[in-house]
Amino acid sequence: MIPKLRRIKISSVQELKNWLAKNSKLEQEVMIVTCNKQSRDKHVSSDQVRDALSANGWTAGQSYTLDGNLVGHVASHN
Repeated sequence: MIPKLRRIKISSVQELKNWLAKNSKLEQEVMIVTCNKQSRDKHVSSDQVRDALSANGWTAGQSYTLDGNLVGHVASHN
């Protein structure tokens, strides 16, 4: 079952890094939503998400396939 978390849709690694920098004090879990490989121009890989989260003091949790071409990555702040 997919958890009901605040969803943050991003379409580039830089967009994710910007969001993480602006939300460094956020203590609740969120779901980072990315496009899968079929959306090449907006695809951010799971490894890229985990690396960006880790570099900014966040922990990556479970990933989920969402509707359409979307992937959700649970993230929590350390």
